[in-house]
Amino acid sequence: MKQLFLFFSAIIPCLSFAQKTTQIDCRVAILSDTHFDMPPESDQCFEVKAINRAGKDHGGLHGVIHAGDMCDKADPKIISLFRQRYDRGTGEKSIHYDFYPTFGNHDVAPAKGRPYDDRTGNEVNLQYMDSVLAAYKKAGKVVNVDPSSRSYSFNLGGVHFVNAQLSAGETSYCADNLPWLEADLRRYAADGTPVVYIQHYGFDDDGLTWWKEENRKRLFDLLDCYQLAGFFVGHAHTATLRYYRGYPIFQVNNGWKDGDGDPSFLILHIKGRDVTIENCHFNSGDGRYRVTQPTLRLTIPINH
Repeated sequence: MKQLFLFFSAIIPCLSFAQKTTQIDCRVAILSDTHFDMPPESDQCFEVKAINRAGKDHGGLHGVIHAGDMCDKADPKIISLFRQRYDRGTGEKSIHYDFYPTFGNHDVAPAKGRPYDDRTGNEVNLQYMDSVLAAYKKAGKVVNVDPSSRSYSFNLGGVHFVNAQLSAGETSYCADNLPWLEADLRRYAADGTPVVYIQHYGFDDDGLTWWKEENRKRLFDLLDCYQLAGFFVGHAHTATLRYYRGYPIFQVNNGWKDGDGDPSFLILHIKGRDVTIENCHFNSGDGRYRVTQPTLRLTIPINH
């Protein structure tokens, strides 16, 4: 009987839960790799203005999500400038929506960008994340936080968002976050609630070298059990669509013009079972942007 109980306990997370499609209507912007540096400011406000205009054009946003490498280095002046732009405000150079941050390797390891080698000087960035999560938890804007990794989850428009920071299974600056992630999804998404997953490290050839294959297997074995509505990463500094184990992975562009052209951010809209993703390019400080075709249209679960 004990063996039978253990067997059923093991398979419970992967039961075929009914999809929840009623009252699901969520719209967010996703950006990445802004790499803020020491003032004076140059073009850092351009993306803020473009996201604010896109939000207005789309009838509002439930939030704005950053996929990591918010700052290039660690200094109180840098994080102060970043907060002037991405703490929710009302001015034209402040984001007008709740902002959900993510660590990138440069946030955790500002000296060299290599978290397992040198994390000197990252205290100011850790303190920033802790302050945001504490305030959001108190206000009910975040529902669950892993104290060690600062991984966290939140609910917007009927969708459960999970932010794993650098990556699932990361241990450079923290304890393994996968046990927390497993418990979080069991608690908040086992009823069929759609899930959007965010981390920094990606799935291009370089990105795969930054996190272990065994951790990818653990993550995707877990996500197989849930109604995935989106998987978003940064790090690559280019807007690309990758596939891993049949999952579409959206690598979000960086925040300035470089070799692949103008910078861009994504607008993600989830309504019922339908997922729409637009890539929005911008290149000036007037807030104008253009949507690059094709617009991607998927159906939940995107991993099946």
